[in-house]
Amino acid sequence: MSNNEKTQNNAQNLQKNANLNAKNSNYVEQIQQESRQQRRNRERLERKNKAKIKKYKSAVIGLTVAVSILAVTTAGLGIAYGVTQSQANTYGTQLESVYQQNYYDLVDNVNNADMEISKLVNSDDTIYQKKLLLEIADAAKSMQNNMSMLPLTGENVLDSVRFVNQLSGYTQTLEEKVANGGTLSDEDVETLKELHETLISMKQNLNRMSENMRDGYSILLSSNEANGELNTFTVDFNQIKAMDVDYPSMIYDGPFSDSVVNSKIKGVSGSEVSKEDAVKEIEEVFKDVSSINYEGETNGNFKTYNYSLMTTDSQDLYVQVLKQGGHILTVSGQNLSDVKNIDMENGAKIALDFAKRNGIENAEIVWQEELNNQAYFNIAPVVDNVIIYPELVKVKVDMEYGNVIGYDAITYFTNHTSRDLSGASDLNVTLPSGFTLKEKRLVLAPLDYNREVLCYEYRAEKEGITYYFYFNAKTGKEENILKVVETNDSSKLM
Repeated sequence: MSNNEKTQNNAQNLQKNANLNAKNSNYVEQIQQESRQQRRNRERLERKNKAKIKKYKSAVIGLTVAVSILAVTTAGLGIAYGVTQSQANTYGTQLESVYQQNYYDLVDNVNNADMEISKLVNSDDTIYQKKLLLEIADAAKSMQNNMSMLPLTGENVLDSVRFVNQLSGYTQTLEEKVANGGTLSDEDVETLKELHETLISMKQNLNRMSENMRDGYSILLSSNEANGELNTFTVDFNQIKAMDVDYPSMIYDGPFSDSVVNSKIKGVSGSEVSKEDAVKEIEEVFKDVSSINYEGETNGNFKTYNYSLMTTDSQDLYVQVLKQGGHILTVSGQNLSDVKNIDMENGAKIALDFAKRNGIENAEIVWQEELNNQAYFNIAPVVDNVIIYPELVKVKVDMEYGNVIGYDAITYFTNHTSRDLSGASDLNVTLPSGFTLKEKRLVLAPLDYNREVLCYEYRAEKEGITYYFYFNAKTGKEENILKVVETNDSSKLM
């Protein structure tokens, strides 16, 4: 083979490598559309790798051009190709290693929880029960962290995530009950046994996937492969889907805070805006911007322009702007300061004003929480005196400077549409014995099987615990019960 032919072959190899890198770059953009909890945790990791990937990609493309124009010698090109290929392998290996470490940690935490819960259901000693319950709750929190660091996409995986959240909240609630002098009831033990059965099922499926990984299965490569609306890794992982457990659904940050009713996007409208128009939108909404950098595009369920920006208060934010319509879709940021200059009332005004500037009209706060000097507000539109839960928006406000550092309108733009909200009857439902009614209001509730049902929401308390009852506003049928679980960890974060 002549030197020219060898050079051409090497150039083709470099182009293939550049294409592969471009695919990895697309992956970095696509995972911005993942579930809310996953997106926050992985952004830190990806920002570190993104600069390396872009730098490497530029180097490969530059070398390819140099080959075609200057006809670099075969020996020199081979050395250059070897260096860049080595870099690509290094970055890929590092990311795969992070994914596998979190996966195997997840397996370990599931195994630990399985072992501890099997002891718990066979123990009558309250001191030992308290110890086991704490250990199970801690293991579940670790599972949450492990899942958030895996490249999972789409809403289907929320079944497993929700089960882990419930396991954490339920065992923490039982631990508090035992610590305050109570005992585990027969019903508590039966629920724990059902949770145990689910853990066993998860463990078996996780272990099967572990065997595939030992045989060469790559999380990174499978996460780059499309499988319908999900990536292949999500489809494979979703086989561990948890079974339903028959006890009240538990909520940590407000009713229906994690619901996305429709898979089809309904609420995005308007003409397509340019990158420059998107920057103007950011500057209009954030009055204190010191710098804005374009970070690429996302072309998943939502098509967005992505930007990193710095505020005059030195807060680093990541913002996604919808290409169609130009509205802000998400904002991600954090302030770990312990300084508090504003109260929840002012924080609520800031959150509502921010949502209004982004097109969320006639809305009210339906849930609020303060955690680590950051205020969290769930905002729902109100139409004809009906709270529209399927169009929930989340806002996070920094209580030091009073800035919005978190915003999530994915559910809103997924479900926003006009609806017929007529037909409610004047129901007077009698709540079960022991419950004290605190509030009654008319809502549109997202329920199972992708249903949106006009309901009366009864907020009631029993033994210091808050419950939400949902009765069909037309038939009086009980549709759902939610139990509020108070936690002190970061499960409320957007």
